[in-house]
Amino acid sequence: MKSIKSLPFIVEDSLAELGERISLARRARRITQPDLAAKAGIGLSTLSAVERGAPTVQIGSVLMVLWALGLEGTFDTLSNLGSDKELVELMADTVPLTVHAKRKPR
Repeated sequence: MKSIKSLPFIVEDSLAELGERISLARRARRITQPDLAAKAGIGLSTLSAVERGAPTVQIGSVLMVLWALGLEGTFDTLSNLGSDKELVELMADTVPLTVHAKRKPR
């Protein structure tokens, strides 16, 4: 597993941009950080980390903040791998319906 310190720049930039947009959405709605954290069911320090774009924040916390802001419609955009047409074309007929653990040799 790669160290968090060695994230690709595009990942760092995307996290920072997401955090900035979440902060902007909160401020545009005139919601304080403590109020949003309470509505999202997370701690104030976690919300602060979300808004900073910290890479260690759990995805569930980010989704709870988006929900608390009324931005749950963005869940589809975040999770829609079906929009990756190349992946769909390459994998459509080759992805198994189930995956089983490999048996250990005796």
